[in-house]
Amino acid sequence: MPESIVLNKIIQMKGVNMEIIDIKTLHGHIFTCDKCSKIHFEFNQLAINFSSLSIIEDFYSYLNKLEGDEFERINNQSQYIRKIQIPFPNTSIKMVLSKADLKELKILMQMFIVDYRELEQKSQLIKKLSHISEKQLN
Repeated sequence: MPESIVLNKIIQMKGVNMEIIDIKTLHGHIFTCDKCSKIHFEFNQLAINFSSLSIIEDFYSYLNKLEGDEFERINNQSQYIRKIQIPFPNTSIKMVLSKADLKELKILMQMFIVDYRELEQKSQLIKKLSHISEKQLN
């Protein structure tokens, strides 16, 4: 994974139930929020609040199916500067990307998903160990 795209990455556990993940790239930022429990995502001028990891995984799965070269070929005559267009359902909004943007976005999403899953596993282990310790003390 090209780490050179990542500008800043913070992963920490704050107690048993609170995990903080904050990853920044040149054009993107994705982080967990300890105030509202949502996952906030921004890329270029677009910001989206995700309510769960599964929605991010669905979005990432969709992104992984996109071939930048194919989109650029199909939309070569388009007036848009960025030729990769990702429409948002039931809206007139679409995300427009270059091949470099698409690559950066995929890396950002993948890193977040991997880090989130790892932190979830560590949190579950800590909860189990805490439960075992409580039983031994009582």
